[in-house]
Amino acid sequence: MSHDSGLAGCGSSVKAHAKLNIALRVLAREESGFHSIETLLLRLELADRLEIEETGDERIDVEVLGDPDVPADSSNLCVRAAEAIRRRVGHRRGVQIRLDKRIPAGAGLGGGSSDAAAVLRCLNDRWGLPLDDGELLRLGGELGSDIPFFLCGSPMALAWERGRRLLPLTAPRSCPVLVLVPGYPIAAGDAYRWLAEARDAGSVSAPGPALLPPPGAFSEWTSLKSIARNDLEEAVFGRHPDLARLRDALLEGGAEIAALCGSGSCVAGVFRDASGLESAAGLFEEQEGLSLIRTRTQEDPQQPG
Repeated sequence: MSHDSGLAGCGSSVKAHAKLNIALRVLAREESGFHSIETLLLRLELADRLEIEETGDERIDVEVLGDPDVPADSSNLCVRAAEAIRRRVGHRRGVQIRLDKRIPAGAGLGGGSSDAAAVLRCLNDRWGLPLDDGELLRLGGELGSDIPFFLCGSPMALAWERGRRLLPLTAPRSCPVLVLVPGYPIAAGDAYRWLAEARDAGSVSAPGPALLPPPGAFSEWTSLKSIARNDLEEAVFGRHPDLARLRDALLEGGAEIAALCGSGSCVAGVFRDASGLESAAGLFEEQEGLSLIRTRTQEDPQQPG
């Protein structure tokens, strides 16, 4: 596992990147109450920034900038990550986290999970790597489904079983992405509950097909376009038809792929080039209650431009 892990630097200041679910199959619900999933994840350039410092006491504190709705208490996933790794390695050192939020919360972009991964990686580095890569991934998996992906070091990976099993893959060339941010969040638990209820009622489709093309095929956008599907869309769009209209407008505006981001509420479109993105962005600039984020997918360092 690369020590880059999607985190730019592991000194006192780090970046924690967002993700897209290019494909998301939601399978049976486990005894734990969580659904098993199969998903293809791709990192974005969009990122939060964290400053992580040790302090002289035993407190773990977080200060949140940029989003007043993100909690700055023990429910924040950054605090839970710091507590978990400190407990696992036997430290009692205090930690101060300053979190500058750029990734919308409740958006399906994985911001909270990426922030937690940044805390795990940086504290593990700061404390002399007491946890090896496998132990760090397992600890991340105990905290949240997307955290192992943000620790795995690859900009793209297939993930199964709530994200705890990972297959790193070669990412395709970087492409522009337009993220549409509605004026409300959606809790992941609500989205999965809506899907379970809709499946029980027989009102939504069965899980999409398994993501089993040869791994090399995932490095081409033409292959990704053929498998792009989010099983949560039907249920979420049933509750929020405005999001379905945004997805459709992105496709009509020239997006190669457009979909609900994870469990929502954001909707994103991947474009062939920047001019195509800007042309489509004009369709949404004046919509009340809607914000736009321009970003790009990440690619492997060896990937030709």
